[in-house]
Formats: sequence, C-alpha cells, structure tokens
Amino acid sequence: MSFDLGVWLGTEPVTAQEALRRYHARNENDAVPGESRPEVVAFYEELTAVFPDLTADNYGASPWSEPLTVGEDFVLMSAVFPRSGEVCRVVLEMAWRHQGVLFEP
Repeated sequence: MSFDLGVWLGTEPVTAQEALRRYHARNENDAVPGESRPEVVAFYEELTAVFPDLTADNYGASPWSEPLTVGEDFVLMSAVFPRSGEVCRVVLEMAWRHQGVLFEP
C-alpha cells in the first residue's frame, strides 16, 4: 500500500478539480513531455537530499514505493504507507517554501 502525492510548481493557480485531472493525466503518461522547469528541479533536488529517489541500492531504507515521476511542472510521489506521515510533513513544508501546490489524490 502506498500514499500518493503530487506537487505542481508553476505560475498559474490550480484548483482541486484541475489537480485531479492533471494527476490522472500524468499518472497515465498522457501528458506531453517537456523539460522540467527550474522550480521543479530545485524542489526535486531538495526533496531527494532528504529522501533519495528509489533505487535498487536503497530499496530497504527508502520511503518511496516507486521512483519519483518528474515532469515539466510537477513531481509525483508514492510513499510506503508506514512512512507516509513523515514524508507528508516534509513534502508539505517544501511545497509551501517553493510556492507549489500539494495534491493528495
């Protein structure tokens, strides 16, 4: 079981309905790929400094149930449920600091 989160980093506001639509589009690989915005890169780098992305080498210690998905204006995360509280607190604080929108589907 996993706990899923999405963070959007961009200039336009995102409603809950739009966040859900975008989450499903990105989760199903229906989004048009593009290079990550600098804000997304900064968020990803800070996040992975605290919780490194999932690899075969850190599988047992990682809070992630699958590798992070990074796009042009978003980062999608799936945390293992036992560590969901810890991950959510960190991601919420980072999203706020980076002026992102946090979405929990």
